[in-house]
Amino acid sequence: MQARHLLPVLALLAFPALHAQRPTATFIGNCAFRIDLGDWTLYSDMPYASGSAGSDPYVVPDGFDQARGTALITHAQPDHFDSALFRRTRLELIAPWLSPEEMDRALERAQAHGLYVYPIPTPYGDAPHDSYIVAWSGRRLYFTGDTEDPTALLKATNIDVAFVTPWLIDAVNKQGRSIDARTVIVYHHRKGELDGKEVKAPCANCKLIIPQPGDTITLFR
Repeated sequence: MQARHLLPVLALLAFPALHAQRPTATFIGNCAFRIDLGDWTLYSDMPYASGSAGSDPYVVPDGFDQARGTALITHAQPDHFDSALFRRTRLELIAPWLSPEEMDRALERAQAHGLYVYPIPTPYGDAPHDSYIVAWSGRRLYFTGDTEDPTALLKATNIDVAFVTPWLIDAVNKQGRSIDARTVIVYHHRKGELDGKEVKAPCANCKLIIPQPGDTITLFR
Protein backbone atom coordinates (compact mmCIF):
# COMPACT_ATOMS: atom_id res chain seq x y z
CA MET A 1 0.00 0.00 0.00
CA GLN A 2 2.74 2.43 0.94
CA ALA A 3 4.70 1.77 -2.26
CA ARG A 4 1.62 2.42 -4.39
CA HIS A 5 1.24 5.91 -2.91
CA LEU A 6 4.93 6.85 -2.82
CA LEU A 7 5.14 8.38 -6.33
CA PRO A 8 2.11 10.69 -5.96
CA VAL A 9 3.40 11.87 -2.59
CA LEU A 10 6.83 12.66 -4.06
CA ALA A 11 5.17 14.55 -6.91
CA LEU A 12 3.17 16.65 -4.46
CA LEU A 13 6.28 17.42 -2.46
CA ALA A 14 8.20 18.46 -5.58
CA PHE A 15 5.44 20.71 -6.93
CA PRO A 16 5.88 23.61 -4.47
CA ALA A 17 9.62 23.77 -5.19
CA LEU A 18 9.05 23.87 -8.94
CA HIS A 19 6.19 26.33 -8.59
CA ALA A 20 8.34 28.60 -6.41
CA GLN A 21 10.89 29.16 -9.15
CA ARG A 22 10.44 32.75 -10.28
CA PRO A 23 11.16 34.22 -13.71
CA THR A 24 14.41 36.14 -14.06
CA ALA A 25 15.67 38.88 -16.36
CA THR A 26 19.38 38.98 -17.21
CA PHE A 27 20.73 42.25 -18.62
CA ILE A 28 22.94 41.64 -21.67
CA GLY A 29 23.46 45.27 -22.69
CA ASN A 30 21.77 48.18 -24.44
CA CYS A 31 18.06 47.13 -24.58
CA ALA A 32 18.83 43.41 -24.58
CA PHE A 33 17.47 41.23 -21.78
CA ARG A 34 17.12 37.48 -21.55
CA ILE A 35 13.90 36.81 -19.69
CA ASP A 36 13.47 33.21 -18.57
CA LEU A 37 9.78 32.32 -18.42
CA GLY A 38 9.49 28.67 -17.56
CA ASP A 39 10.28 26.53 -20.62
CA TRP A 40 10.38 29.51 -23.02
CA THR A 41 12.76 32.47 -23.20
CA LEU A 42 11.94 36.02 -24.22
CA TYR A 43 14.77 38.16 -25.62
CA SER A 44 14.26 41.92 -25.88
CA ASP A 45 16.14 43.63 -28.73
CA MET A 46 18.52 40.68 -29.03
CA PRO A 47 20.66 39.72 -30.85
CA TYR A 48 22.16 43.11 -31.61
CA ALA A 49 25.48 44.10 -33.17
CA SER A 50 28.03 44.17 -30.36
CA GLY A 51 29.42 47.65 -29.72
CA SER A 52 27.31 49.38 -32.36
CA ALA A 53 26.18 52.98 -31.80
CA GLY A 54 28.38 53.15 -28.71
CA SER A 55 26.64 50.26 -26.96
CA ASP A 56 28.59 47.97 -24.65
CA PRO A 57 30.25 45.06 -26.46
CA TYR A 58 29.10 41.60 -25.44
CA VAL A 59 29.94 38.01 -26.24
CA VAL A 60 27.15 35.89 -27.69
CA PRO A 61 26.60 33.21 -25.03
CA ASP A 62 27.35 29.58 -25.75
CA GLY A 63 24.25 27.77 -26.95
CA PHE A 64 22.44 30.92 -28.01
CA ASP A 65 22.05 29.61 -31.55
CA GLN A 66 20.06 26.65 -30.15
CA ALA A 67 17.96 28.64 -27.65
CA ARG A 68 14.19 28.24 -27.87
CA GLY A 69 12.30 31.46 -27.45
CA THR A 70 11.02 34.70 -28.94
CA ALA A 71 13.08 37.70 -30.05
CA LEU A 72 11.01 40.82 -29.36
CA ILE A 73 12.49 43.60 -31.50
CA THR A 74 11.43 47.24 -31.24
CA HIS A 75 13.16 48.47 -34.43
CA ALA A 76 15.81 47.52 -36.94
CA GLN A 77 18.83 49.63 -35.97
CA PRO A 78 21.96 47.46 -35.49
CA ASP A 79 22.24 48.23 -31.77
CA HIS A 80 18.83 46.56 -31.41
CA PHE A 81 18.86 43.86 -34.08
CA ASP A 82 21.53 42.00 -36.04
CA SER A 83 19.80 40.07 -38.82
CA ALA A 84 22.88 37.95 -39.61
CA LEU A 85 23.15 36.80 -36.00
CA PHE A 86 19.42 36.19 -35.83
CA ARG A 87 19.43 33.93 -38.90
CA ARG A 88 21.80 31.59 -37.04
CA THR A 89 19.29 31.07 -34.23
CA ARG A 90 16.10 29.06 -33.73
CA LEU A 91 14.26 32.02 -32.21
CA GLU A 92 10.82 33.19 -33.25
CA LEU A 93 10.69 36.83 -34.37
CA ILE A 94 8.27 39.61 -33.48
CA ALA A 95 9.24 42.91 -35.11
CA PRO A 96 7.50 46.01 -36.53
CA TRP A 97 8.57 45.37 -40.13
CA LEU A 98 6.70 42.07 -40.39
CA SER A 99 3.70 42.02 -42.71
CA PRO A 100 0.27 41.81 -41.00
CA GLU A 101 0.07 38.13 -41.95
CA GLU A 102 3.56 37.40 -40.62
CA MET A 103 2.81 39.30 -37.41
CA ASP A 104 -0.42 37.37 -36.85
CA ARG A 105 1.42 34.07 -37.22
CA ALA A 106 4.22 35.24 -34.92
CA LEU A 107 1.74 36.33 -32.24
CA GLU A 108 -0.09 33.01 -32.48
CA ARG A 109 3.16 31.09 -32.05
CA ALA A 110 3.99 33.18 -28.97
CA GLN A 111 0.54 32.46 -27.53
CA ALA A 112 1.22 28.74 -27.87
CA HIS A 113 3.99 29.27 -25.30
CA GLY A 114 1.87 31.38 -22.95
CA LEU A 115 3.06 34.78 -24.21
CA TYR A 116 0.43 37.31 -25.22
CA VAL A 117 2.23 40.09 -27.07
CA TYR A 118 0.59 43.43 -27.88
CA PRO A 119 2.63 45.62 -30.27
CA ILE A 120 2.13 49.37 -29.82
CA PRO A 121 3.31 51.54 -32.74
CA THR A 122 5.35 54.36 -31.23
CA PRO A 123 7.21 57.21 -32.94
CA TYR A 124 10.92 57.02 -33.59
CA GLY A 125 12.07 59.18 -36.51
CA ASP A 126 10.97 57.70 -39.81
CA ALA A 127 11.65 54.09 -38.84
CA PRO A 128 8.96 51.54 -37.95
CA HIS A 129 9.08 51.19 -34.18
CA ASP A 130 6.95 49.23 -31.72
CA SER A 131 6.78 49.28 -27.97
CA TYR A 132 5.24 46.16 -26.44
CA ILE A 133 3.05 44.90 -23.65
CA VAL A 134 3.70 41.23 -22.94
CA ALA A 135 1.31 39.28 -20.73
CA TRP A 136 2.51 36.03 -19.19
CA SER A 137 0.91 33.98 -16.42
CA GLY A 138 -1.20 36.92 -15.28
CA ARG A 139 1.75 39.35 -15.27
CA ARG A 140 2.32 42.30 -17.58
CA LEU A 141 5.65 43.53 -18.94
CA TYR A 142 6.19 46.74 -20.89
CA PHE A 143 9.11 47.45 -23.25
CA THR A 144 9.47 51.05 -24.46
CA GLY A 145 12.28 50.65 -26.99
CA ASP A 146 13.85 53.87 -28.30
CA THR A 147 10.78 56.09 -28.65
CA GLU A 148 11.08 59.56 -27.12
CA ASP A 149 7.31 59.95 -26.75
CA PRO A 150 5.94 58.79 -23.37
CA THR A 151 2.28 58.92 -24.45
CA ALA A 152 1.81 55.15 -24.88
CA LEU A 153 3.73 54.39 -21.69
CA LEU A 154 1.55 56.77 -19.70
CA LYS A 155 -1.61 55.13 -21.08
CA ALA A 156 -0.52 51.62 -20.06
CA THR A 157 -2.08 50.30 -16.86
CA ASN A 158 -1.42 47.56 -14.33
CA ILE A 159 2.17 46.94 -15.45
CA ASP A 160 4.21 44.62 -13.25
CA VAL A 161 7.61 45.40 -14.79
CA ALA A 162 8.37 48.25 -17.20
CA PHE A 163 11.66 48.37 -19.11
CA VAL A 164 12.18 52.10 -19.72
CA THR A 165 14.96 54.25 -21.20
CA PRO A 166 16.52 57.08 -19.17
CA TRP A 167 15.17 59.75 -21.51
CA LEU A 168 11.59 58.49 -21.18
CA ILE A 169 11.96 58.51 -17.42
CA ASP A 170 13.11 62.14 -17.67
CA ALA A 171 10.20 62.99 -19.98
CA VAL A 172 7.64 61.50 -17.59
CA ASN A 173 9.15 63.28 -14.60
CA LYS A 174 9.32 66.63 -16.41
CA GLN A 175 5.60 66.34 -17.14
CA GLY A 176 4.95 65.66 -13.48
CA ARG A 177 3.25 62.42 -14.48
CA SER A 178 3.49 58.86 -13.18
CA ILE A 179 3.41 55.49 -14.91
CA ASP A 180 1.32 52.63 -13.58
CA ALA A 181 4.09 50.11 -12.86
CA ARG A 182 5.20 48.19 -9.79
CA THR A 183 8.83 47.88 -10.91
CA VAL A 184 10.80 49.98 -13.41
CA ILE A 185 14.00 48.57 -14.90
CA VAL A 186 16.20 51.10 -16.68
CA TYR A 187 17.71 49.95 -19.97
CA HIS A 188 19.57 51.41 -22.94
CA HIS A 189 22.49 52.68 -20.89
CA ARG A 190 26.18 51.78 -20.96
CA LYS A 191 27.98 50.15 -18.06
CA GLY A 192 28.54 52.77 -15.35
CA GLU A 193 26.86 55.51 -17.38
CA LEU A 194 24.31 56.30 -14.67
CA ASP A 195 26.65 55.80 -11.69
CA GLY A 196 26.38 58.74 -9.32
CA LYS A 197 23.46 60.27 -11.22
CA GLU A 198 20.10 60.75 -9.60
CA VAL A 199 17.40 58.86 -11.47
CA LYS A 200 13.98 59.62 -10.04
CA ALA A 201 11.48 56.78 -10.23
CA PRO A 202 8.70 57.80 -12.66
CA CYS A 203 6.01 56.15 -10.55
CA ALA A 204 4.58 56.23 -7.05
CA ASN A 205 5.66 53.53 -4.59
CA CYS A 206 7.44 51.52 -7.28
CA LYS A 207 10.83 49.84 -7.27
CA LEU A 208 13.52 51.32 -9.54
CA ILE A 209 16.36 49.07 -10.75
CA ILE A 210 19.39 50.23 -12.72
CA PRO A 211 21.19 47.03 -13.77
CA GLN A 212 24.71 46.54 -15.09
CA PRO A 213 25.46 44.04 -17.88
CA GLY A 214 25.41 40.52 -16.47
CA ASP A 215 23.05 41.35 -13.60
CA THR A 216 20.16 38.93 -13.10
CA ILE A 217 16.94 40.27 -11.61
CA THR A 218 14.24 38.12 -10.04
CA LEU A 219 10.89 39.32 -11.36
CA PHE A 220 7.50 39.53 -9.66
CA ARG A 221 8.66 39.43 -6.03
